[in-house]
Amino acid sequence: MLLAAAAVYASIGFVSFPEGVEVGAMSAVAVDARSGATYVLHRGPKPLLAYDKKGKFVRAWGEQMFKVAHGLRVDSAGNVWTTDNGNHKIRKFSPEGKLLLTLDEGFKSPDDLVFGKDGSIYVADAGNGRIVKMSAAGAVIKTWGKKGKGNGEFTLAHGLAIDSNDRIYVADRGANRVQVFSPDGEFVAAWSGFGNPFCLLAAGNELLVSEGEKHEIIHLSVADGSVISKWGGPGVLQLPHIMSMGSGGRLYVAEVNGKRVQIFRKK
Repeated sequence: MLLAAAAVYASIGFVSFPEGVEVGAMSAVAVDARSGATYVLHRGPKPLLAYDKKGKFVRAWGEQMFKVAHGLRVDSAGNVWTTDNGNHKIRKFSPEGKLLLTLDEGFKSPDDLVFGKDGSIYVADAGNGRIVKMSAAGAVIKTWGKKGKGNGEFTLAHGLAIDSNDRIYVADRGANRVQVFSPDGEFVAAWSGFGNPFCLLAAGNELLVSEGEKHEIIHLSVADGSVISKWGGPGVLQLPHIMSMGSGGRLYVAEVNGKRVQIFRKK
């Protein structure tokens, strides 16, 4: 049974790119809940772009560091974390763009990462078909999963989300499902029947799914994975990827094919 429809989102424009910065495929956007700063990750010559809380461009960095820029998240201290699908690395930067940490032990095409309330880091290690749980300092605590189509296995662990209870959601791209796990990797559920999930965002009682084949955003109930609503389409979105929620409930969506970050608000 379909739940009550979620509020429809309307576009209010795009993140502005500065003159002289060549942008490539747009992989990710992240808004720092604490400072209001916005960060963008793309596959151009200067892959990391930073904006202040008013949306004013501040700086670009990351030249010649990335092979395939993919995931981007901001931790509770305001540090900027990225995944490099091509160089198999995770990097931690200060808000000013200083490289603080590089993790490359055993990863194969890491696609995304999220943070637990205690600072734990969860990584979608796509090439190895697993989820890696690490301490805030980057020490591996445990791993789970392998390549496959069974419960707790992954065709492609492509996107992650984490809710207020630290439940982990994995976009199993290619298997057309979202898998749900406890913070310690215990399998909880597998949800399917709504399309092919690329990336995820937990927002209250909803899980937002970017569907890169149909160019849609799908809202699922975190209670049971039922579809609440769908919106978008190729006339609105051009391969939506990693998303972030900003102030006032504004939704930022990185669009790979559109080479842009579109901003939406609830009607």
